[in-house]
Amino acid sequence: MKSHDMAYVACFLIGFVMLALGIGGFISLGMIVKDWTPARGVVERIESERVYKYRKMRWEHRVDVRYETVEFGEMYTSKEVYLALGMREGREIALLYNPEYVREVRFPVHEGCLHGFFSAVGLGIAWIGFVLRKEKRKGAKAS
Repeated sequence: MKSHDMAYVACFLIGFVMLALGIGGFISLGMIVKDWTPARGVVERIESERVYKYRKMRWEHRVDVRYETVEFGEMYTSKEVYLALGMREGREIALLYNPEYVREVRFPVHEGCLHGFFSAVGLGIAWIGFVLRKEKRKGAKAS
C-alpha cells in the first residue's frame, strides 16, 4: 500500500474510534439519566495542579462540590474532572447522583461537552478520510 492509501485508512479508523467514543459517552449519560437523581451543586473548591505523569506534564483538576440529597440532606464530594471550564468557586452546576451510592456523581453538562467534542472531531477526521479516498479514486481513473 502507498502512503496515500494508508492516510485515508488511518483517517477513517481514527475518525470512527473518536466518533464511537463520543456516541458511547452520550449513550452512557442517557442510560443513567432515568435512574439517577438530578440535583444542583455548589462548587466549594477547585484544585488545579500540574503533575508529571507518563513522561509528560499534565494538569489535574479536582472539584469539591456540595449538593442536597433527598434522603441524607447536604452531602459533599470530591471528583477529578477533565474540563474545569465554567466551574468557579461558589458557582452552581448541574449534577446527577446515584440514589444508592450518594457520593457517586456525574456532571452531565461537562461530560456532554467532552463527548460532543469527540464526536465532532471524529466526524471531521472521517470526512478528511473520505476526501482523501475520493482524490485517490479520481487520480486512479485519470491514470
